[in-house]
Amino acid sequence: MRISVTKSIYFLNFGLVDETGEAVSEYRIDEIAELLGYKSIKSMKAEVERLLHTGRLTMTIPDKPKSKNQIYIVMKPALFLLPLLLFIGWVNWYVDSYALLRVTYDDIAAQMAAGKNVEGLEDSDYNDRNLLAARIKGMEEPPQVMVLGSSRVYTFDHTMFGTDSFYNAGVSEATIYDLLAVSGILRRQDKMPETVVIGVDAFLFNKSHDNEKWKELEGYADYMSLTLDGKLSPELVQPHKDTGRELSKALSLDYFRYNVTLLPDRKRFAVSYTDEWVTEGYLKHSDGSVSYQRELREVNSADVEEMTRQSVEEHVVYRMTDYAEIDEGHFSRLSELIDYLQGAGVEVILYLPPYSPMMYNYIESEEAFQITLDVEKMVKNLAVEKGIALYGSYNPAGCGLEMTDLYDVYHVKTEKTADTYYPVIPAK
Repeated sequence: MRISVTKSIYFLNFGLVDETGEAVSEYRIDEIAELLGYKSIKSMKAEVERLLHTGRLTMTIPDKPKSKNQIYIVMKPALFLLPLLLFIGWVNWYVDSYALLRVTYDDIAAQMAAGKNVEGLEDSDYNDRNLLAARIKGMEEPPQVMVLGSSRVYTFDHTMFGTDSFYNAGVSEATIYDLLAVSGILRRQDKMPETVVIGVDAFLFNKSHDNEKWKELEGYADYMSLTLDGKLSPELVQPHKDTGRELSKALSLDYFRYNVTLLPDRKRFAVSYTDEWVTEGYLKHSDGSVSYQRELREVNSADVEEMTRQSVEEHVVYRMTDYAEIDEGHFSRLSELIDYLQGAGVEVILYLPPYSPMMYNYIESEEAFQITLDVEKMVKNLAVEKGIALYGSYNPAGCGLEMTDLYDVYHVKTEKTADTYYPVIPAK
């Protein structure tokens, strides 16, 4: 006995039909029992009888209900489906947790390109990599200067470089793969800037602390890796990141199941636009830089010191634990990326973001973290080898950084950022 499902929200919830209500396939009654979680065909037959009684099912061979050729067809679905479909559509549109319907990353990028700053992104748990991809794709022409790196370069803005043709392409928890991915987007979109500043965190070469956030842009990372390896060809990867509207998600049950869980806490993806450069909350600027929320801007330095003491007591330096050796593969990838950028006519500058005085003292004194000092030596040698400029140091003494100059344990306040960007090794 088989059941042929045409349109029914009853079966839609269990994946027997797609979002349009059309049948995915015909199923034997034992298959239906398994899909709906019934332990026996007998219990499923009882459910079929209930649906027959309510008129939602009809038999093709009503005179022989037990026939092995029996097919059950769902009847009169429209009125049954409509209220629930409307509710699903409303929830998905209103919450839109991944910015696929009501607002998209392409929409936000277009507003930024028009000079608007964006509020609400952090509260919306936005995907900074998707926004970056949308922003680069939407650029009419390459910027003169672009900054790559982790959140520790977020406060680099256009005023530091004396040009409005600037974009901050920093992403949270950046890895070497993120540097490859961003470079891949620039190459693919033909948006290579004149100058690229790369923030080189010491943890960049700690393979044990790689994360998977970069996989949002995996196609571009693979594309750039193939380029560096000289293996790129038209029949291989040609990356694309869709950051526009996906109307198919309007009635998606998977999307609904997640969105509906956010309703009780009144969470949704919601942004607004402003001409203000600083507001009460987290603000993403049109040039890609960030202005942090007031509570961080006005943080008490004693609180920062206490957070740092706690990290030291717990023997934690962000993404620097389990750092047995500088990963040769990651370091080589950075070197190869620099070679590629230089070959494309791009001026490359390396930047070492400083640690706070308290944290750097701990790093110097704790053998497990002294690899930080080795990384700085290697990066400096790399700059000399490539004939490129290097700015800044992990050592805060060079820029006079004090505990009052930090938002938290690792992030320098905006007003002090420019001081951390000072020449150490000149370009040849």
